[in-house]
Order: sequence, then C-alpha cells, then structure tokens
Amino acid sequence: PFSQKQRNTMKRLFATILATILLISPVLADEHRAEDITFLASGVKTGTAQSTGFNIEEYIEGQILVDVTAESGTSTLDITIETSADNSTWFTHTTLTQISATGRVRQAITNFGKYVRINYTVGGTSFTFSVVGVFKN
Repeated sequence: PFSQKQRNTMKRLFATILATILLISPVLADEHRAEDITFLASGVKTGTAQSTGFNIEEYIEGQILVDVTAESGTSTLDITIETSADNSTWFTHTTLTQISATGRVRQAITNFGKYVRINYTVGGTSFTFSVVGVFKN
C-alpha cells in the first residue's frame, strides 16, 4: 500500500504526463498529413491540354489516380506527370502507360520538386476521365 503522500505524488505525475500528451498530440498529427488535389475534374476531353500547376513542396510522396469512365470510338490517352521549380518551366517526370479503354490507373511518384501538373493528349475521338493526386508528408 502507498501512503497518501505517495498517492498524491502519483496523481500529480499522471496529470502532468496526460497534459503533456494532450499538448503534443495535435503537433504530431499535424506533422503527418495528406492532401487530395484534383488536377483534372471528370469530363469529356479531346486534344492536348494541361492542368494547373500545384505547389506540393511540403509533401514527400504521392499517388496519381486516373479514372477513365468512357472512351469514344477508337481512342488513346497519353498522360504525363510534369514537374517544375518555378511553375513556369516544365519537365517530364513520369509518363504513364498509354490508355485505350475505361478503367483506373495508379502511379506512385516521389522526388517531384516544388510544382506538379498533369499533361494529357487524346488521340482519336475523346475520353471522359479525371485525375486526382493524393500527397502525404
């Protein structure tokens, strides 16, 4: 059995530890976060175009998710992930395998620099698709 003084000391110690955990936990939760970025919203697309460049320098890895929901005629879809240091001059980071049917494609990326955007070219008629990125630090 513990004395009253020992019990009071343990209660104070426990309260201090609990308060410290509660103060630290939001900081730790903030250190590891993820962000979803819609590069291209779902819609019918033709020709060649690019998404807006997004600043993702605080993240260390990402997944690019392509969701193709419709393909018209006999078409092809080429998607390139591009990176930039200044959101002006763009370089090819990763070229996805050419798409020719509906379905979903996932591409993991790392070492992408400060800005990322998506470039696409539809050969043939059209595709209905979206591109989303999920990035985490």
